[in-house]
Amino acid sequence: MVEIRYQQRSVHLRTQETVLDGLLRAGVPVSYSCRSGSCQVCMLRSVSGEVPEKAQRGLKLSLRELGYFLPCLCRPERSLDLEPPDPEHVQIDALVVEKIRIGPDLCMLRLELPFETIAAPGQHLRVVHPDGESRSYSIASLPEEDYFFEVHVARVAGGKVSNWLIDEVAVGADLQVLPPAGRFGIDALDKEGPLLMVATGTGLAPLLPMLRRLLEQNHEREIHLLHGAADRTGLYADSWLRDLARCHPRFHYLGCCSREAVDPPYRSGRVLDLLNEVLESIDPDDPCHIVAAGHPDMLADLQQYCIKQGIDPDERLLTDAFEFEHVRRAKSGDAINSDGERRVPPPDPELWAQLGNGRVLSEVLRQFYAIAFADEHLGPYFEGVTQARLREKQYSFLRSLILGTRDYFGQRPRNAHHWMVVSDWLFDYRLDLMADCLRNQGVAEPWIRRWHAFEEFFRADIVKSEPVARTVGRDVVPLVGVEDTVIDEGALCDGCGGELAPGDPVRFHLQLGRVYCHACASGGESGAGAPEGD
Repeated sequence: MVEIRYQQRSVHLRTQETVLDGLLRAGVPVSYSCRSGSCQVCMLRSVSGEVPEKAQRGLKLSLRELGYFLPCLCRPERSLDLEPPDPEHVQIDALVVEKIRIGPDLCMLRLELPFETIAAPGQHLRVVHPDGESRSYSIASLPEEDYFFEVHVARVAGGKVSNWLIDEVAVGADLQVLPPAGRFGIDALDKEGPLLMVATGTGLAPLLPMLRRLLEQNHEREIHLLHGAADRTGLYADSWLRDLARCHPRFHYLGCCSREAVDPPYRSGRVLDLLNEVLESIDPDDPCHIVAAGHPDMLADLQQYCIKQGIDPDERLLTDAFEFEHVRRAKSGDAINSDGERRVPPPDPELWAQLGNGRVLSEVLRQFYAIAFADEHLGPYFEGVTQARLREKQYSFLRSLILGTRDYFGQRPRNAHHWMVVSDWLFDYRLDLMADCLRNQGVAEPWIRRWHAFEEFFRADIVKSEPVARTVGRDVVPLVGVEDTVIDEGALCDGCGGELAPGDPVRFHLQLGRVYCHACASGGESGAGAPEGD
């Protein structure tokens, strides 16, 4: 078993577990963001032991030679001794040469970096606050042409770095930044067919250098850019983009405001509300590609939109993986319901029909849990839990979710998984296993992607590095407890082993998932006794 030693802690990695997932599972505090090798926030240094070549992908040669690697990509074959990055190795000096306020809570900074620093369109800089906290900002310029590295900074409520940059940093200040990083760029785009660019807020920044490069290359493709903001002050590049559209007939720009009624040439509404209009103007026989950046909820909704429209997100949608990490931590008030949970995706009755109106779903869940209970990675999460009870609860939850009936009154995913420490790798592993079970039941790939749109939505509620408290509304409740309910499907009592029939009253252990018959719950003579909870 591979052992990882870091900051006086020792962690033994599980099979196919990355160094990052292993450290997080053990409760070791490490920084991370995208978990896919793009942002480089999790970078560590190996001082003893060999790291796989893949784990150093995208790092400068000088850093690779010093033993730096990306834990999120690293599945080592041998044990490693690790240490945090040395600031002298990774941080570079940046001089603030210009600062312009381009909105009430928005400013543009132009930075001068060492001459040898290069950046590709779509990459970002990570700016380091004097106390060590840092935040990534997309590069909005083409440094090889403009010389300066331009970043757009939007104020974030409670954001230490953004408030510092907007309120305190002045022209002539020296900043510490990490070198340009990220693989979000036009090199990953198909060179043929129409291109749809979608941005909200400062998500426009990485799209601007991509757009300039594409127009410079005189591509014949049609390019549409949608930029959304709360009001017109947020459309900070509006004049420049309109001038650009007048000079390039194949480039089309549309600015829209979600919280202000506006007149033409502006549009009212969210950028996603206008997608159908744009797509209808594109020849359906000439499939378009979509590149997007901005608010994390918009990115998540766009992914679901593509799936519904039959647009394969893996093939035709490009977003920065760094952004999707924020999707898992989205705090937008517009996306939160009264129970403190993100609103669910819209119903998909067509998917329910493809699941045999429940018949196929039952078989999928039966096969999935039979495999999961015996699986080395998933099995430990089901210790002491009956398959029948899990199938029953999951069936009811998914039926309510897909049909939009809202008649499921059990625990929602966040509370149901509040005690579980689940990594992104394990979440993806479970998705892949479920997809295999769907295929085994004859469900076609487009419908599996639509299924995944529902499951992916709850990643934020399940993936975490430490347990969280259960909540009811705004109240925090104990991590361990019980609830009394009735079951809809037969099961076995986890106390005495007796059979439970549909409609029987039971006591359900909230954390362990165990179910107890009436006798065990009440502590009667024939019952083995059920816990009362804290």
